[in-house]
Amino acid sequence: MSQYILEVETALSSLPQRTSSQNPEAYIGGGQSKLRYIGLRVPHLQQAMRKGFSFSKDTPNELAKIWNQVWMNSECFEVMSMALAWFYEPKQKHILKQHWPLLRKWSLRIDNWAHSDTLSGIYARILEEDPETIYPTLVKWNSSKNPWLRRLSIVSLIYYSSQREKVLPLKKILDLIQPQLEFDHYYVQKGVGWTLREAYNVYPERTFAFVEKNIGKISAHAFSAATEKMPPKQKQHLKQLRKAKPLFGERLGHVLQPGEQIPEN
Repeated sequence: MSQYILEVETALSSLPQRTSSQNPEAYIGGGQSKLRYIGLRVPHLQQAMRKGFSFSKDTPNELAKIWNQVWMNSECFEVMSMALAWFYEPKQKHILKQHWPLLRKWSLRIDNWAHSDTLSGIYARILEEDPETIYPTLVKWNSSKNPWLRRLSIVSLIYYSSQREKVLPLKKILDLIQPQLEFDHYYVQKGVGWTLREAYNVYPERTFAFVEKNIGKISAHAFSAATEKMPPKQKQHLKQLRKAKPLFGERLGHVLQPGEQIPEN
């Protein structure tokens, strides 16, 4: 264990633990994560970040290297979360693009939705600045056997539309959503719904048309999120269409739930 990982984990372990009644291994890890969980709430992590560490006053480039070492080598969920939190801070936005070669490799350590979501937020910022470099990587991840790479490939397209000044053309977004519609994994399907919801915020008419056209392919998990911001009349229309068509879950059996594994074939 490096000195930095030891310092961060020691600091976090001294904070109040198990403040949530939920089991973090099950709730965050979905029964799939191999990480250790201390059991801290986000405010505790924010408190530790504000307090700082012995290296906190190093230059941004040095800190990027340190947090990269922490992310790539720690086996503790909360310690890794601190690395994500540092890069996610708005004041680091100007250095994200130059550290893409490092941050791209962070995707390989994702095994839970919480880390996936925050990393998607970081990737979305870099994509907004340099789509020519980042989008091809998302295209590659979009057909990966690793469901977490697939989730990253779609949630990173927008993340939250309210945080974007520029959004990709809708075709580029839907081109990556379409292959995931029938990919049998709970967190990928949640990512489909999330991204369709945010696409609707930017391109309401054409996103609605896409959902309408693919209504029989969209899983229940994706549908609930995708239609969250739609007017009641539109949502009711889509629900009626779903009743008239064979649904994704009926054809494939069911969408894999947290803790289930993807079949080898």
